[in-house]
Amino acid sequence: MMKEVIVIGGGVIGLCSAYYLVKAGHKVTVIDQSSMDGGASFVNAGYLTPSHIIPLAAPGAVKQGIKWMFNASSPFYIKPRLDKSLFEWAWAFNKSCTKENVNKSIPVIKDINLLSARLFSEIKQEEGFNFHLKNNGLLVLCQSEKMLEEEIHIARIAAAEGLEVKEISKSNIPNIEIGAKVEAVGAVHYACDWHSTPHEFMNDLQSWLKAEGVQIFKNEQITTLEASQD
Repeated sequence: MMKEVIVIGGGVIGLCSAYYLVKAGHKVTVIDQSSMDGGASFVNAGYLTPSHIIPLAAPGAVKQGIKWMFNASSPFYIKPRLDKSLFEWAWAFNKSCTKENVNKSIPVIKDINLLSARLFSEIKQEEGFNFHLKNNGLLVLCQSEKMLEEEIHIARIAAAEGLEVKEISKSNIPNIEIGAKVEAVGAVHYACDWHSTPHEFMNDLQSWLKAEGVQIFKNEQITTLEASQD
């Protein structure tokens, strides 16, 4: 049965939700408070990461996290403030940083990342979108033996999960990155990873949704939600 659905937020999650709702036969409206031509969904590396299977809440993360928390450019920056809920969250995060939780999370994270890459590929093929999408993998160059040891450890976990991974010696790096001058003691190549162009994907998706009759309201903010039995 067709339903009328409003999607609040026109980022990549919102537009992809609208896409699959339309595919399921529903009438969809998208509302976003921005002009929907910038932000994280448009400006990011476009990197699809099946190789990133280790959760942030891992043993040792708290020590590194403390360093990152006060660096505004880090992936774990939290604005320092006296906030009871922040301390409660930090305590719960710390308790989650166990080897047992990491081992439980790895296959779940892997499956989600592989599914994401597959769905991007399916959308591109089915709709004839023009955004760039290539499965060229990721080459991780290590400039110290310690870095290489840590990356190989992760690579072997990924390989045990069935991901395509290859350890690259220093002498073989030029065979992978032909013509590039790099300083590294070794590398790991994750053939499972993909790269895309996010801004093109978002523009393709907006055009498709409009063509399918989806109403998109930009620069509109939702301030109140009211529930009823209707």
